[in-house]
Amino acid sequence: MSPLSRRKFIYLVAAMPVMCRLPAMAALSSDSASAVEYPQTISIIQRVCRAEKIAAKHYVGFTEKALQEQYPNIAYLFHAFSFSEQIHADNYRDILTDLGQKTEIPPFTIEISDTRSNLKTAAAKELDKIKSFYPGLLHELETESCEAAIISCMYAWKSHQQHEEKARQILHYAGLFFGSVAGEIEGLRLDFHVCRICGSTIDEKPHAPCTICNRSLSNYNRIQRPA
Repeated sequence: MSPLSRRKFIYLVAAMPVMCRLPAMAALSSDSASAVEYPQTISIIQRVCRAEKIAAKHYVGFTEKALQEQYPNIAYLFHAFSFSEQIHADNYRDILTDLGQKTEIPPFTIEISDTRSNLKTAAAKELDKIKSFYPGLLHELETESCEAAIISCMYAWKSHQQHEEKARQILHYAGLFFGSVAGEIEGLRLDFHVCRICGSTIDEKPHAPCTICNRSLSNYNRIQRPA
């Protein structure tokens, strides 16, 4: 697809009614959405759907541990990220459904440690998704050029990129200087909102359309603090 036609496609996606469950679904016609035409894409989306589902479950566990250890803001951060990861997983599930496939997520184990370790683990995994995981997936997806899959992966990749600098700082300082990092996070005034279309996660009330999917700010859901 040429840059011009892709740009037009993105604009069309952004203009679609809010009631659409996933804007990228418009790219899949009844003739093209088939396992015969997209075997590699299906395999990739099954893989990334599982990865984001596992991430969402880990963040739920990290949230509970942070609450137990009395880090309410860190728990809130993990809680917001669990919503974002679940949106990514749901988007991939919807793509598989439109391709006539069932979502296959084999059993997996959730590994929860203390909050310091959980924070370092989360930061490392976020950076891996930004630098390696999603760039690799997007390169693989270009082989079959399934626009819905590419757009959903771009949404997820960009939502992870929103927190790259903070993840780097956490990974660098959350070892010997965990107390300082935790104190800094706990001192922040956080008000997380997550875009239900693309998973964009911001820590204040939105005042403009989503910068990732270009959809109305009405698609942002305020995330309540975990109790």
